[in-house]
Amino acid sequence: MATQSNPDPTSNPSVSIPIPASEYEETVDEEAVIPGRRFGFLRDAPAWLVSMLLHVLILLALGLITFTDPIKVINVLTANSNSEEGPEIEEFTIDEIEPGEVAEMEEPSDPIAELTEPMELAESVDVAPIEMSAVVMDMGDLAAEMAPPTMSLQSLTTMTSQPLSSRSEDMKKKLLRDYGGNESSEAAVTEALKWFSRHQMPNGGWTFAHNFVCNGACGDPGDENRAKAVSAATAMALLPFLGAGQTHLQGDFKDVVGRGLQFLIQSGKAGKANGLPVLDLRTGGDMYSHGLASIALCEAYAMTEDPILFAPAQGAINFIVAAQCRDGGWRYKVQDPRGGDTSVAGWQIMALKSGYMGHLSVPPMTIQQSVGFLNRVQSNNGSSYGYDKPVTKFRHGTTAIGLLCRMYTGWDKTHPGIVEGVKLLSKAGVKKNDLYYNYYAAQVLRQFGGIEWENYNIELRDWLVAEQSQKSGAKGSWFIKSSVHGMTEGGRLMQTSFATMILEVYYRHMPLYADAASEDDFPL
Repeated sequence: MATQSNPDPTSNPSVSIPIPASEYEETVDEEAVIPGRRFGFLRDAPAWLVSMLLHVLILLALGLITFTDPIKVINVLTANSNSEEGPEIEEFTIDEIEPGEVAEMEEPSDPIAELTEPMELAESVDVAPIEMSAVVMDMGDLAAEMAPPTMSLQSLTTMTSQPLSSRSEDMKKKLLRDYGGNESSEAAVTEALKWFSRHQMPNGGWTFAHNFVCNGACGDPGDENRAKAVSAATAMALLPFLGAGQTHLQGDFKDVVGRGLQFLIQSGKAGKANGLPVLDLRTGGDMYSHGLASIALCEAYAMTEDPILFAPAQGAINFIVAAQCRDGGWRYKVQDPRGGDTSVAGWQIMALKSGYMGHLSVPPMTIQQSVGFLNRVQSNNGSSYGYDKPVTKFRHGTTAIGLLCRMYTGWDKTHPGIVEGVKLLSKAGVKKNDLYYNYYAAQVLRQFGGIEWENYNIELRDWLVAEQSQKSGAKGSWFIKSSVHGMTEGGRLMQTSFATMILEVYYRHMPLYADAASEDDFPL
């Protein structure tokens, strides 16, 4: 991990955005001689009377000037592997990037969206906490350089829905009741957020090697090779806060969230690709890291519409667009010549969805190409998905990811692929050694609803609540011994993130198949 400064961890930098008001100045030459016989009486008037009249005139002039206070719009947000023979663990790995490496766009032999110029990235800056308003992002006039409105899925002027409204307090209560949450699951979420807050580093970020923060008080840190993937760890810590409706502007943990968002922005690399500003958030990791961090920034922006988050969130989306492989998917590297894999692609598609809900610019062609990738890795009419090719044997993790992506890219509840895929997941049930699979399966089954979701939810919810640690240092966290999907390598922080987001599944996203869902599908 790069050397970082360690200021006082109790310091809480401000995250407010100062908006300067217009200043008005009036100058008056009080010694001026007023001409004309009509005002001759002033020459004989006392000096105090002349002065008083002049000041009255000044006050009347100022009273005609209209002062407009800046208005801040704040939204509250809700969110509506491997080859067949390969080891399952490769489906969720965050690889380390060699220090000093600057990725450039590779020239694919048959690119879908060929870059006209290499990706240029600036070095990341120190990540010591500072005022968010002072974050230097050399991204130019980002709003003016975005993709033209005709190229985006939606615009701020045409959208009327309120993104991620399910995370508001009243809606959370309703969705908890309607979809099977209870007081015990919510209490577990609260304890998990406290655990994350206790393991935040002084610079605002988090690390999979969390034992360095708590001095080994809770044990089970991630693999030391994952310690440098600080963007991924920070995103995985922030997402549970955002899922619970906590932002840097409101909530009991707003200072924690604010410092975490600062860390992500500060640690990213700003640059350009195809003339558009990009923000590379792979710090210490790969496209897994970038996808996770992009979701966090986009959700935070969609929930608050805080203008300081607009440029970083849009830059992160632009990087995903530029990094897409020639087959429409994503893998570990930018435009990976091997093509995409379902696991990495899932995080990028979810990031694009989060950006779309936040009214950011997402090119329709990028979504269309990602659908083409899903077509290439599906089998059995879209009910099953492989890692990077169709498979004959049911793969739990990639199938759950593929089905969720299909739901968000337009397949309705009656599509044969969705119906048959839900049957596969329902039959597989809860996998108590694989939180990564359960994270995706819970979202698919919750969106589908019915008896399949009810049975799955009761078992998963009650098991997770019972498994949450109650020991002093580890209180509020989870760690389950597992050899699949990187659960051991990610350690207690990764597992706690997945477990918490699973227990937020009732309200984290609005129902897609309800009579009136508040989150729009990707228009293709």
